[in-house]
Amino acid sequence: MIIDIHTHLGNPDIVAQRYWDGWVEVGALRANRPLEKVRSKLPELWDISGDMIVKDMDAAGIDRSVLLAIDWGLARQPGEPKLSIEEINKIYADAAEKYPRRLIAFAGIDPRRNKAAELVGRFLKERGMKGIKLHSAAGFYPNDKVCYPIYEKALEYGVPVLLHTGELLKPMHFRYCRPIYVQEVAMDFPGLPIILAHTGGCWYSEAVAVCNTATNVYLDLSGWQPRLRHPPELYRALRTLLDSVSWQRVLFGSDYPFLKLLINQERWVRAFTEIPDSVRGQEIEFKDEEIEGIMGGNAARVLGLTE
Repeated sequence: MIIDIHTHLGNPDIVAQRYWDGWVEVGALRANRPLEKVRSKLPELWDISGDMIVKDMDAAGIDRSVLLAIDWGLARQPGEPKLSIEEINKIYADAAEKYPRRLIAFAGIDPRRNKAAELVGRFLKERGMKGIKLHSAAGFYPNDKVCYPIYEKALEYGVPVLLHTGELLKPMHFRYCRPIYVQEVAMDFPGLPIILAHTGGCWYSEAVAVCNTATNVYLDLSGWQPRLRHPPELYRALRTLLDSVSWQRVLFGSDYPFLKLLINQERWVRAFTEIPDSVRGQEIEFKDEEIEGIMGGNAARVLGLTE
């Protein structure tokens, strides 16, 4: 079974326009493409029904994807989107309900919202969402006590929490997203599975250190796609990571659909399931159990899947 632990739905109304403007600006710079050409590609990311992601999953051989709702409404920038947080989470829950054997929805919440824990509890209980996504770039630290009722709610329902770590496109402030702030949380909630998105990004070493000191912390590989431009770099980094934290703590992820214009899902999956012989020739080896764990076995355990 192949499970993508980190995906999203795309729509101009789910996050404020200022984020999309920043995405286009940085994307154009990185790709060395005209700004308006990159902007014209945005509609290729739009889908709130789940139809597009399931189609791309079929092409890539992905069995299940975890949809992560995002709450940036209280951020100083980009500010409230057109849709309420209830409406945003409903979109994600509806997509998972439409494709119950393919999509799994995590509730997104800013813990500073009024009665946030009560609200996220409703998403979990009434809409059957299977986890919680916190995006601290909205302006809070993961170890702030305002987050603790959310972690307690996750424990109550027996679901994992996925936290953004690492850098983020403008206009968001990512100083809140260092993995070190999660260490205290992992110690205070040892029974709570915690997933650090993007393996810490620019704070990779911190993410590895936190994972090594708390057995309830996992790392996802979303955002690693640019490494595939230079395959030896990807596989050396992956081998080093597995030797550092154990393959049982690493989860396949893509951050779909934001990087599909760079590397599509099919190619990203094949990077792990069809490792080139040229890599093995450089004495970079991976055991079958390692790849099987990364690609789905570990995520299935964290999500409590029985099939």
